[in-house]
Amino acid sequence: MIEYGQEEMEYLVGKDLVMAKLIEHYGHFDRGVEQTVFSSLVTHIVSQMISNKVGAVLNQRLHDMVGAYTPESILRLTCAEIKSIGISQRKASYISELAAGVADGKYQLDALDELTDEAVVKYLCKIPGVGLWTAEMIAEFTLGRLNIFSYGDVALRNGMIKAHGFKTLSKIRFERYRKKYTPY
Repeated sequence: MIEYGQEEMEYLVGKDLVMAKLIEHYGHFDRGVEQTVFSSLVTHIVSQMISNKVGAVLNQRLHDMVGAYTPESILRLTCAEIKSIGISQRKASYISELAAGVADGKYQLDALDELTDEAVVKYLCKIPGVGLWTAEMIAEFTLGRLNIFSYGDVALRNGMIKAHGFKTLSKIRFERYRKKYTPY
């Protein structure tokens, strides 16, 4: 579970009247975190640039082949086997390379807990197939980091536009809100 409570909500209420109204109306919500960084990376790589529905189908197919997403379970498959369930060659390669990199120690995913938010995102972006948005989502929803506010998250931007009554949301305005809400 992403851990936040009254202190974080009160901080945001004091920073923004719109946020105060949203928190008053909706209150606290629970958002679970994904189990492991590795499984989250695989899930995100599979689902990138496709609809949520197709991503869920492809992830279910891969899960049916390997069970839990672990480096060892993925390494039992060839790229061709991964591709056979409808995953692109490039994504199949990314997934195989990720599994090999974790297994041989190239990627130290257990060490992410010790890094700052910025360093986590930077580290994850070095993994082939992992872009900024994916790295930020893993930092937030897998590692439970509270200070992630992703400009690449279209739903977040659209929510801000709607909540604040903006016609558009420039990156400059978005960054002002990010600073205002930091560290939550």
